[in-house]
Amino acid sequence: MANTIAIYYTDELDEWERLISFNDNEVAELENKLVEVIQRNTIPDISLKVESQQNKLAKVATKFNTVKELISQQHVLLKKDDVLVEDALINQEIEERQTELRHHIQVIEKEYIDAKYTCHEFLLGTLKKYH
Repeated sequence: MANTIAIYYTDELDEWERLISFNDNEVAELENKLVEVIQRNTIPDISLKVESQQNKLAKVATKFNTVKELISQQHVLLKKDDVLVEDALINQEIEERQTELRHHIQVIEKEYIDAKYTCHEFLLGTLKKYH
């Protein structure tokens, strides 16, 4: 009744869920900071620039939400009657889905990091420029 692969996969899924949750919180914080910039309303044409940053963050957040759903589906495949399946029951489909999820997380995480640091640079540049 070995289920070491199922345990590994589940641990990996849980780690990705924590990562997405953390990133979701960071996105919310960045969005709040962008809203603050608009509320100051002292910078000409800033709303279009802020909207561009918000769109980048929203795009990544949408991708994270899609992956969260795929992670939930994978959790279901790894359990039978709320118990992790035996390694012998982990088929090629489950393995391929896990590999695809790993790839999606890696790609989205890179995209998120780029969007996050671009947003930070924008916010800092805006603060420096107009203060």
